[in-house]
Amino acid sequence: MTDQPNPPGIKRLLACLLYECLLMLALLLTTSALFTVPMVKLGNPSWLRYLEQLALLAALFAYFGLSWVRGGQTVAMKAWRLQLARADGAPIGWGLAAFRFTVALVLIIGVPIAAYLGMGAGNPHAARLALLWCAVPFAWRYFDPRHQTLHDRLCGTRLFLRPRAPRPPR
Repeated sequence: MTDQPNPPGIKRLLACLLYECLLMLALLLTTSALFTVPMVKLGNPSWLRYLEQLALLAALFAYFGLSWVRGGQTVAMKAWRLQLARADGAPIGWGLAAFRFTVALVLIIGVPIAAYLGMGAGNPHAARLALLWCAVPFAWRYFDPRHQTLHDRLCGTRLFLRPRAPRPPR
């Protein structure tokens, strides 16, 4: 296992995450729109709501999985020059992409929701605790010797900063 050559800074990670959130919002809205007419026509059955939730999850995994397996970069990662690889620098496969997607989903969404619900939605401190738990996977990089996020450490993956492409002469 080699050391991480050039870990990205926290500002770049957060900027990429913000861009990724905008892309995910567009993807989720588009996927959800496919279910609008059937929901109205069928009277909003519960089985169709569950199917929609499964389709939303599948759409997110398709976006991230395809991006990570085919080149190690999502659209946002390309814009911010971030590259995902295994800890040894090799490209990741479908199994590792599914594992990383699941771990990130649990850490960034599942744990904060559990913390919020565990404290009780009416508790004024519940939202603060949930937001704090959202930050933990990213704050982990300050304690990690290779400056990896918690989900990358757990999955055996790493993000690194790609060098700038040379500019063509004028």
